[in-house]
Amino acid sequence: MLLNQLKCRVISQLRPRMASYIYIIDPKSSNEAHFFCEAFCTTAEAPNSSASPDIVESPALPSWIKFCENGNSTTVDSEADDFILPIIADWANTQMLYDHSKAVKHVVVDIVDSDTDRLSRVLRGRFKSPDGVVNALGACDVDVSQALVERMLKRFSNEWIPAFGVFAWAKAQTGYMHSSDCYNMMVDILGKSRKFGLMWELVREMDQLGGFVSLVTITKVIRRLCRAGKWSDSIETFRKMEQFGLRKDVSAMNILMDALVKENSVENAHKVFLEFKDIISPNSRSFNILIHGWCKARQFDKAQLAVEEMEKVGFCPDVVSYTSFIEAYCREKDFHKVEEILDEMEKKECPPNVTTYTIVMLALGKAKEISKALEVYEKMKQSGCLPDSSFYSALIFILNKSGRFKDAQDLFEDMSRQNAAPDVLTYNTMISAACRNSSEEDALMLLIEMEKQSCKPDVKTYAPLLKMCCRKKRMKVLRILLNDMFQKDVSIDLGTYTLLVHTLCKSGKLEHACSFFEEMVLKGMVPRDSTFKSLIEKLEEKGMGKAKQQIENLMS
Repeated sequence: MLLNQLKCRVISQLRPRMASYIYIIDPKSSNEAHFFCEAFCTTAEAPNSSASPDIVESPALPSWIKFCENGNSTTVDSEADDFILPIIADWANTQMLYDHSKAVKHVVVDIVDSDTDRLSRVLRGRFKSPDGVVNALGACDVDVSQALVERMLKRFSNEWIPAFGVFAWAKAQTGYMHSSDCYNMMVDILGKSRKFGLMWELVREMDQLGGFVSLVTITKVIRRLCRAGKWSDSIETFRKMEQFGLRKDVSAMNILMDALVKENSVENAHKVFLEFKDIISPNSRSFNILIHGWCKARQFDKAQLAVEEMEKVGFCPDVVSYTSFIEAYCREKDFHKVEEILDEMEKKECPPNVTTYTIVMLALGKAKEISKALEVYEKMKQSGCLPDSSFYSALIFILNKSGRFKDAQDLFEDMSRQNAAPDVLTYNTMISAACRNSSEEDALMLLIEMEKQSCKPDVKTYAPLLKMCCRKKRMKVLRILLNDMFQKDVSIDLGTYTLLVHTLCKSGKLEHACSFFEEMVLKGMVPRDSTFKSLIEKLEEKGMGKAKQQIENLMS
């Protein structure tokens, strides 16, 4: 077995890494003990924002950008700008890009002339309101369908103005009526953009249609309110569910409590529990949500009290309960306590599941206890618990972090032979590892392989690739990747903009950094202070006074 071979190759000294990584767990259901391990790959960290609009193109350079005050232009592409691996060039040809003789130009191009693409070309314009979108779409001769509307809402899921404009335009078309799924998608987009007034108007419209407001709708509303820190509003939404013909039951209560815990408000989740427990009988999941929340907040005494109350009403702590404690102690690097809990689970005949083992192994790897981390697999095998794709992703992350990228590659190749198909998390982990090791071709080939395997990438897939292109000044590849993201309906969020601006500044590509910064602001996003200051300092350092002034004007 490859994992046994890897164990034999443990190295005594590990190469230091600058990046830090986190993982979290969340209970999924009362029937399954399942936790989410957050991606082990490099991601763009998005700050809180009222909206995270999409970017569908690499914007043309603003006319006010001057590359240096003395007139020496840096617009001529360097060899790094034009460089593209031959095998990537073949793939890029399928993307049907325009000629790239200029440093920066639009990367969203006239691809297949479908209804989706015709609408998308219109929506690439900048609109001040949804009404402007409706007017612009008036001349489009397309057949409106549920599938078309859903595709457009997905493609512009981070831009509420074009999304809401398309939604309103489609609703006005003769013979067409939105499905409840389309309404729910639009509710979620408005909530994500923190347009709560419009969101509630849409929910009331759904209510008037009769039967359109469902638990799915209310779940989206509650989660978006919690994400915005509107705890009271989210709780009030739950209280008023019956106004929409919905029942307040334990499933709905758990959804609210889980949303509050995920947004670090376990105290409010506990208040909800206390308010409704005599009206709505809690189940084991209700208690597990509280246990997880208190553990996440490092309030172990309160977590233990939740366990005791759980037992009083007839529920036994399960693998989800124990794993919450294990995850918390792993964060503390208190592996002695972790072992105690694992022993207790064995005595209580509550065996760890693959998620429990994954969390322990990942924590040991992050603590540079590589040999002990690999021993976790042996324990798993002895217990009859089979590794899944998340377990392999964690192990790949650990191996790469310890400087063993080749071993990580071997493990990745071995997955198919172990009947564990790589998923998006596994690919993201491998792509991030390849980028950190400057294995440019490997990283890009993994993206191509995802397409062949019908594994849809997400924004975390592209973040390390974009960062690598900026760092290596591979501007042509950057444009190809941005185009690929758009064609695959992967929205670029505020965190990705931040990554692009910062990395381009470090690489000396200030003209490109300025163009992305401008696009970010004009899309309605609020840059971090550190992003703004970093760009201003670099422009001042290079004597680009006019560009500096225009960036300051954007923020005024």
